[in-house]
Amino acid sequence: MAVPELSVVVPTRDLGPWVGELLSSILEDQSTEQAPLDLEVILVDDASTDETFEIAQTYAARDARLTVVCSPGTGGGQARNHGVSLARGEFLAFADGDDLVPRGAYAAMLRKTRETGSDMVVGRFFKLFSDRVWWPVRVWPAFDEERTLLKLADAPSALRNRACWNRVFRRSFWDAAQISFPDATRSNDIEPMVHALTTARFDIVTETVYVYRDRPGPGSMTAKSHSPEGLISYLEQELRCARRIVELGDPKVRAEYASLVFAADGWTAIVRALRGMSVIDAAALEPARLMICELVGLFDEGVIDDLDDVKRWGWRLVESGKWATVARLIGDDVRWEERTVADLLESLRLVADSGVAPLRTLRRPLVDVVTTIALSDETLVGDDLADLVLKHRDLFTAVAEAADDPGWRLSRILVALEDGPELLRQVVAGATDPVTATSLSLVDGHVHLRLTHTTVGAEGLRVVFAHDSRRRTFDYDAAELASGEVEVALSTSTLAGGRWRVRFQGRDALGEFDGPVVIDADVIGERSADRARIVELEGRARHGIDIDPSIGERGVRKARRVAGRIVRRVRR
Repeated sequence: MAVPELSVVVPTRDLGPWVGELLSSILEDQSTEQAPLDLEVILVDDASTDETFEIAQTYAARDARLTVVCSPGTGGGQARNHGVSLARGEFLAFADGDDLVPRGAYAAMLRKTRETGSDMVVGRFFKLFSDRVWWPVRVWPAFDEERTLLKLADAPSALRNRACWNRVFRRSFWDAAQISFPDATRSNDIEPMVHALTTARFDIVTETVYVYRDRPGPGSMTAKSHSPEGLISYLEQELRCARRIVELGDPKVRAEYASLVFAADGWTAIVRALRGMSVIDAAALEPARLMICELVGLFDEGVIDDLDDVKRWGWRLVESGKWATVARLIGDDVRWEERTVADLLESLRLVADSGVAPLRTLRRPLVDVVTTIALSDETLVGDDLADLVLKHRDLFTAVAEAADDPGWRLSRILVALEDGPELLRQVVAGATDPVTATSLSLVDGHVHLRLTHTTVGAEGLRVVFAHDSRRRTFDYDAAELASGEVEVALSTSTLAGGRWRVRFQGRDALGEFDGPVVIDADVIGERSADRARIVELEGRARHGIDIDPSIGERGVRKARRVAGRIVRRVRR
């Protein structure tokens, strides 16, 4: 019997609704008259209880290139290994029974490895969800362009892709490297793929060679991750990967791997497991905690300390065995900045009580909750924010006392807490910013800005329009501030070309304050005028004024550029 060029191994279990589409995408779309491909498909069924096996047999009866067998063991890893043992091709590929292989994918990868003699070829892929498409490779530099005969140190971000299905292997390499799949309940390809990446000379092609379908159902990988057993299975493999990466000894690869695990895959595994558990069983999760401690211990302390707040706290809490606190910290499937103020303050209190983070490090997230997130929290009504600050008074006090510099926003809250609820309600009425915008518009060549303030016994207020080193200032004394509102009007002709931002400065009975003026989109009127536009700025709810440079300013800037070039030539 002739040896096929390519063997494709397909493990299946209860994939009746999808397996036919996968088989069609391989048997019908990979070999054409223009680009013939001699392939075989080995489907290994892992004790399906639906019609998967029968559907596959129907396809096999029509196409001799498909062989359908039962797995001698259980689990996707054993099914894949059995398929490899039956494969006869010079090259080897894998596909999951619920995914799709785009037309010509295997031909593109085989063509490249024939040209270069590489051990493995990897291509682009995307993930297909019910409501969106996600291209993870777009943020991995290794996939930016076609590359040949790489070692992992040449393209460390290739490590971000640890799936077995978007690549083709030279069978002689697979056997010589003694690669096999572990008997794991989930993610059984990350370990063998790290093995391959740290051993192979590989190519990267820019063609899309695989479509991964994220599907619902109890048999999916996502569902299997929602349990202590799924998390433990993942961590067992991750530890073996980590040891291999550390043994490789390349600092760039090591850093890439640490980022992958602690900021992405490892953290996602923890989050999925905890969100899927109806009851958090610390005893059942103890093996996971021990493996996490070992995993963290293989890397420098900085790999955790450099993470964003929630991930840093989460890893430290897990190391301490505080699984229930981690579950409370991550909450439901909602981004941190989109959760309610009540929820976030309770989460920060739990972190403070746990002792895993120095209290001084909670200052910024605590202030962000009451100054930024509170602005968009629609659950807050009336004095709710002040009541929440009062409820967590001890947290605000402890964090401020621990901070080297609590900052003026937190200081104002503390002073108000000492005075009593009424003053606190006045202070937080503007989400602790004493000056906010109630309207901004461009009318008749002028900027019109109306501000409201919640200062307490204000001594004075300065409104500053700033662009680079330029300043336009407007000062108001206590009498002018008595009404609680001020209005600023200035001609756009007096502003130089560029982007102007608005700040406030002042002092009242609670101390000094200095910050950007909050300007929400819903307070903006006319947005454009001659030479001027109101634009959104980065960061908090803020807007500024873009002024087009005048003819004279453009001439000056051009003259400066020319002069600069002349000076550089003279210096040479």
